[in-house]
Amino acid sequence: MAHDVRPTLRISTPGEAAELIPYLVGFTPEESLVISALQHGRVEVTARVDLDAVRGAGEVEGLLDRIWDRFPDADGFAVAYTADHHAGWDVLARCDAWLPTGCQTMLIDDNTWHTPDGQTGTIDPYGNIAAQATFHGLQRLDHRSDLEGRFASAPDSDELDHQLGQALADLPAPSERAQILTLTRDLIARNLPRRQPSTGEPEVQTARLNPNDAIRLAVLAQHPAARDLALLSIDRDNAPEHLALWQAVVRSSPAYGADMPLYLAGMAAWVSGDGASATVALDRIQRADPQPQSRHPSVLLEGLIDRVVPPGSWSSLRDALLADADPAISNALEAPARRRWAPIATPLGEPQPDHEVRRPPSPGIAI
Repeated sequence: MAHDVRPTLRISTPGEAAELIPYLVGFTPEESLVISALQHGRVEVTARVDLDAVRGAGEVEGLLDRIWDRFPDADGFAVAYTADHHAGWDVLARCDAWLPTGCQTMLIDDNTWHTPDGQTGTIDPYGNIAAQATFHGLQRLDHRSDLEGRFASAPDSDELDHQLGQALADLPAPSERAQILTLTRDLIARNLPRRQPSTGEPEVQTARLNPNDAIRLAVLAQHPAARDLALLSIDRDNAPEHLALWQAVVRSSPAYGADMPLYLAGMAAWVSGDGASATVALDRIQRADPQPQSRHPSVLLEGLIDRVVPPGSWSSLRDALLADADPAISNALEAPARRRWAPIATPLGEPQPDHEVRRPPSPGIAI
């Protein structure tokens, strides 16, 4: 059964709201517009967009329409992160004017928040709300570039080329679908981080991703059947683990073969509620190919993000995709995977594992 843990944080001041926003986004925004839709005191979705992207006529209104088409009864909260107060307040005024019931607004310049009625204050990045958010497993990176680094491909090298050539030589032929599905399933099972039961948020035990396995998974992800198997292996319970796995595959693989691992990482991020990571993965795919084919799998991820589809929809969408999938994929999902060894916890004092499982900024956090 999919878990749907919704931490509750009590916000009573503008300063506390400003303290929380980076945890909803996943990093501290810069020159950005952040919009949250709230229903019954719960944040249903938080969207961030570059401020320059919504200054044009109709841009911010179109973004609001996409969110409020999904959550028509939601209350709005809009925050502009900018040193240009005139431009920031202009965009915020358009948000307030466009929504039927208006919205609360705030401007944040560096570490200072401002409200329309003239209130102002300093943001405490280590205050009570930050402590509560951290306790609930939410994380805040300092910059979006820090998040982008989690999706950076391995630098080109002779060793990487050798590993890639070896992986290609060892893999089944593309026509050997059964062998490809079995190998994909087993490699995922062998390398997927494992969560250990504990009090509160589950602790995660990880093993280092075997470099050869990473290269093989990157190559296998190019095969449609293997890619579909990997996608349909994701559910609401294990999505953070799949995100960590495919991020590690991306970081271990060359840039020219990263599109499908990025797609799988982006889908796992979306399912887990980590919209920032999903968007970064999609951005990387689109930068590599500004005009991807209409049938490229990333079109699905783009549509989910653009239409503000909530992650809770994945269960029904996954069932529909599974119903249309090759029966061999269903059989592979149902068959027990072969794991040659169990993941071993990293001893104290050793380097951190290559793929760390982060609890995502939940879209359903209650405030």
